[in-house]
Amino acid sequence: TQSDCDGIASVVGGEARCLRTLENFQDCAQCPEMIALPAGTFEMGSPEDELGRSNSEGPEHCVRIKYHLAVAKYEATFAEWDNCVAAGGCKHVPRDSGWGRGRQPVINVSWEDAFREYIPWLSKAAGQTYRLLTEAEWEYAARSSTTTEFSTGKSITSDDANFDGTSTYAGSAKGVYRQKPLEVGGFAPNAFGLY
Repeated sequence: TQSDCDGIASVVGGEARCLRTLENFQDCAQCPEMIALPAGTFEMGSPEDELGRSNSEGPEHCVRIKYHLAVAKYEATFAEWDNCVAAGGCKHVPRDSGWGRGRQPVINVSWEDAFREYIPWLSKAAGQTYRLLTEAEWEYAARSSTTTEFSTGKSITSDDANFDGTSTYAGSAKGVYRQKPLEVGGFAPNAFGLY
């Protein structure tokens, strides 16, 4: 029973489930793949001595996420957004800027587009309440229990993320500049299994 759950009591696809921490699940066929994150504490912001830090990144402070949280495993894709458009839930049809659709991360959508169109449609399709993460929840998920500047450590390379790798950071090796997005899942996940 749900009261005997030693994991995360949840309803997945209309069925009561007991999810283990970091377990993958999907609420419906059109729904994003999700991961159940543990409650936890982290230092939000960056220390004053961090290379390239701006004043808007501080002060560093302790944040406690007191609840389990389900987070999409990947960024929202064009395929997911296009499902919403096809079902009549999303009116905005974003341009792909010539980079392709499918499993490419959706671009040319605003916070308002996601909040007013995609999230309500997704909640209805799933029979669950979906919402956008708060800034603290997003940083907690992205940091995935790390205390370094990046989830990959003190530096980051273009083997870890898609950015202009011809510039370096904190002594990282030079890399490539792809000049376009990659399909979601193109790099290794963080410690929570998020891409």
